[in-house]
Amino acid sequence: MRNHVLAAGLGRERVYSRMFVKDFKPWPELTADDLKGYRAYTDLTNYCELPLARPCLPVALLRDPVHRAVSLYGFVQRKRTHNLNALAMNSSLEEFYRIGSSMNPRYFRNVQATRICGRADARMALEFILSKYLAVGFTSEIDAFAGAMSRLFGWSNVRVERKPFAPDRYDGKITRKFREMVLSDSEEDLALFMAMSAGPPYAIPRQAPPREVIRRAKRLRDSALTLARRVQRRIGGASRQ
Repeated sequence: MRNHVLAAGLGRERVYSRMFVKDFKPWPELTADDLKGYRAYTDLTNYCELPLARPCLPVALLRDPVHRAVSLYGFVQRKRTHNLNALAMNSSLEEFYRIGSSMNPRYFRNVQATRICGRADARMALEFILSKYLAVGFTSEIDAFAGAMSRLFGWSNVRVERKPFAPDRYDGKITRKFREMVLSDSEEDLALFMAMSAGPPYAIPRQAPPREVIRRAKRLRDSALTLARRVQRRIGGASRQ
């Protein structure tokens, strides 16, 4: 999206990204002055509304939560500077996910819903999509999404090809145990993915009360783990000063 759609359609100099901007700021810290001259912003940042004079039209891509977990494992293995690289290089896919998701739940669990609305809540994410987002596509259909975006904005130089589908690209690595573990941790992402995949009218099915309580308890658990990790990092940073 960054290189082959936004930069190709708008020009690299008009895309605010950590890959293109020297003094890059995360989305919540940006001001209208920071974005002068830019037409698009791209980064892995949770969406929130900013007091900007110009309208903001978010777009997002969704994917199967289990496929995302497998892809993340490969990404961390390739990125030597990643703080979880050693774990990925010295553990199996299941071990990497189990340990990594406990260490940093917000990086592994319900990431897509959280990116879209700032909370691990499928219903809220869907509400944001329907009321605030310009478009949402799927990584498995990136070529069609890029084509729709280019037609919408009149971009003539956007060319994105979908990689040939290989059935065993992910499925050969996914055990039943791994699938169940990931989907149990990312029920919000799964609910959002299924609702968007089903097409209009978009809706998140209501869960039975006990099931809804479990989903809320999981969200609270992950929030508590994330908060504890932040406090631990601050204490560690203060002790080194």
